[in-house]
Amino acid sequence: MTYSEILQKLLDKDAIPPETADALRNYEKAKPFSVHWELRFLLYLGVTLLSGGLGVLIYQHYDVIGPGVVAGLIALLMAGCFAWVWWKRLPYANTLTEHASPLPDFLLLLGCLLFLTLGGYLQYTYNLFGTRFGLMAIIPALVFFPLAYRFDHRGVLSMALTALASWVGVAATPLTVLTQNDFSQPYFLIRALGYAGVVIAGAWWLDRQGIKKHFTFTYFLLAGNLAFVAALAGWFGHSAPVVYLLILIGLCYLSFRYARQAHSFAFLLMALVYGYIALSYLFFTVFPEDVLIGFGMLYFMATCGFIVLFLFRYKAWLGIKQHEKSV
Repeated sequence: MTYSEILQKLLDKDAIPPETADALRNYEKAKPFSVHWELRFLLYLGVTLLSGGLGVLIYQHYDVIGPGVVAGLIALLMAGCFAWVWWKRLPYANTLTEHASPLPDFLLLLGCLLFLTLGGYLQYTYNLFGTRFGLMAIIPALVFFPLAYRFDHRGVLSMALTALASWVGVAATPLTVLTQNDFSQPYFLIRALGYAGVVIAGAWWLDRQGIKKHFTFTYFLLAGNLAFVAALAGWFGHSAPVVYLLILIGLCYLSFRYARQAHSFAFLLMALVYGYIALSYLFFTVFPEDVLIGFGMLYFMATCGFIVLFLFRYKAWLGIKQHEKSV
C-alpha cells in the first residue's frame, strides 16, 4: 500500500482533515531523499578497491621496496585500522549496535582484509606456515569471530564462517559452493553436512540465548545453502538416498519455519527452490516412462500454477500481513 493510498483511506474515514492530508503530502514530496545505502555501497567498493590497488602497487614495485618493508607497511596499516576501531568502539551489547558514522565498520573490514593479505604475503615470501595450510584458515577464523561479535559486524562474521569452512575443507559462500566443491566424494558430503549442521546448531543456540540474534540470518544463509546442495548431491549420486531425502525434508521444514519467524523471503524461496528440485527428481525417477509421458506435462502445469500462487500469496505464508497489523 502506497503512502497516497494510506492518506486517502484516512480521509475516507474522516480520521484526518484535508488540510492535514495536504500538509503530509507536501512533506512527503519535499523531504530529502536518502542515499544511505548508496553511500555504504560506495564505501564498501572503495575498501575493496583500496586493498586490491595496494596489492597491485606492491606487486609492481616489489623489487624496489623489499619484502620486509612491504610486510611492515601492511602490518602498520592493519594496526592503524584496528586501533581506530577500538578507539571509536561502542559498549558491547547482545542487540544490534550501530555507529553514528559508518567509518569504523569500513575500517574494521579493511583491517580484516589487510590481516588476510599479511598472512598470505608472509606465507608466500617467508613460508611462515610451511605445509600447515590449515593454520592459514583457522587463525583468521579465530580472529574474525571475536571481532565480529565485539564490533557487531556481519561482514566480518561472513569472513569468519568462510575461513572456518576453508579449514574444514569446503567452500561455503553462495558463489563458490557449486564451483569449488567436489560433491562426487562421499567423505566430502559428510564433511560439508557436518560443518553446516554444527554452524546451524550453534546459530540456533545463540539465537535462543538472545546473543546477537541478528547474526542468525548470516549463519543460516551460508550453512543452509551448503547443506541443501550437499544433500541434493548425495541424493542424486550416492548410496543411502533415503537418508539424504530425509535431510532435505528436514532442511526444507527448518528453512520454511525460519522464513515465517524472520519474515524472510530469501529462506522461503530457498525452501521452495531446493524442495522443487528434490520433488522433480523424485517424480522423474520413481515413475516409469509410460507414466511420465502422460503426467509429465500435467506435473509442470501444476507446479507452474503453484509458482503463480506463491507469487500472490507469499506475504500470507510468511505472516507479513499479521506482523504489519500487530505493528
